[in-house]
Amino acid sequence: MPPEPNDPAQNDNLDSIIRTKLVEIVPGTINRFSRQARWRPAWDVDMIIDGAPRRVHVRAEKGKNYVGPLSLHQEAGVHEILERYGIPVPHVYGMMEDPTAIVMDLIPGQINLTTARNDAAREAIRAQYVQALAAMHDIPLNEFAALGLDIPDTPEAIAFNLYSPCEKIYRQRMAGRPFALMEFIWGWLQRNVPHHRNRAAFISADSGQFLFEGDQLTGLIDFEVGYLGDPLAEFAGMRLRDSTEPMGDLNTLMDHYEQITGDKIDKKTVEFHTAGFCGVNGFLLWPLAFDPDINDDYVAYLSFSVGTSRWAISAIAESMGITLTDPQPPQAAPFTFPAATDHLLKTLPNLGASGPFADYEMGKASSLAKFLQATNLYGRGIHADNLADASQLVGKQLTSPEQAEEALVEFVLNAGPEQDKDLVQYFHNWLKRQDFLLQHSGTSAWLVGLDLQHIRERS
Repeated sequence: MPPEPNDPAQNDNLDSIIRTKLVEIVPGTINRFSRQARWRPAWDVDMIIDGAPRRVHVRAEKGKNYVGPLSLHQEAGVHEILERYGIPVPHVYGMMEDPTAIVMDLIPGQINLTTARNDAAREAIRAQYVQALAAMHDIPLNEFAALGLDIPDTPEAIAFNLYSPCEKIYRQRMAGRPFALMEFIWGWLQRNVPHHRNRAAFISADSGQFLFEGDQLTGLIDFEVGYLGDPLAEFAGMRLRDSTEPMGDLNTLMDHYEQITGDKIDKKTVEFHTAGFCGVNGFLLWPLAFDPDINDDYVAYLSFSVGTSRWAISAIAESMGITLTDPQPPQAAPFTFPAATDHLLKTLPNLGASGPFADYEMGKASSLAKFLQATNLYGRGIHADNLADASQLVGKQLTSPEQAEEALVEFVLNAGPEQDKDLVQYFHNWLKRQDFLLQHSGTSAWLVGLDLQHIRERS
């Protein structure tokens, strides 16, 4: 019988495969080999290469059921282009196959500007980051066409050059499953394209990811959703990054970018791309709520799905000048015996595994058990509240979540812009109730209760 996907024997075997393939790509001696305890397989390695100490990072593909818009091979190609144009990024040594992984330098530094040594260092790093982005946005687009990236030539193509491929991935992964939330976000985006935006550049999209030492930026990292699109979308990505790694006042970063590039930034375009990039997260991650890989951190991905969808709805509301009101917290009404999930949570610590990766796996399992515990305790009340809201919205009595989802999809597809306000409020309520469940779900629930930094009106 083959080993279970998360048992120590399989983890040790994967480590052994990575070690063997690593020295084939980067000949040298491994002094330290450490797998990161996180949802994406990745390793940090200390090596002696040509007699000198070097640090290497191996970045593997996500779970087998995750499909993204950029392959790891294309991501490695992006690194090579950026490095050639003087953008500080990790140097890529090569690619592994089976498992697919990029082998690159582990550049020095730390993340998260809150850890900078003082305010002066923080401001210096922020300025260097915006300058690096502006330089990246000046790279000729035909450099990236060689990687198979589409070059957009209209405002619509520029706006949707990431969003459309992710929507197609979502359709394939959902295989016809009705899900009204993403239908609404996609429809709103299509009706609200910023037609005045006609400049395209390579953008990182999941912006705000960089390392620094002292008061110096050491490199930009993570281009897995990079594409050719509107540079202003970078500031939407920064809003998401800022939610967990505060970047300071984003409005002053926008001011600096305008001064460097002459490109004017308007609030409505940033709100559009906030809804769009949050929608990308929804397109790529919501399918995992229905069909996860055994290695996935289920609650982490669900938390990202709920949190980024909340922000998409908030960005739409902000763009439309809609003031959202929060629903009443759900009341406890257990589906079945509350002792069942209590018993599961007490049992998990006694399963016997130990070590950093085993602790991470235990944390995943514990968060999932806590989510199921909250779902059991509050799920019946949440279903009742959701059904009441959906029935009022579509104008007929709905009796089950399945019936409600199908009715909502039909309503969304046939609704005009005049119904946007009611739909925005409905999905806000639905997502706040999901967020309530995740509040009780332990360390894997990342984005619970967080809101995005406000973008001021800009002249």
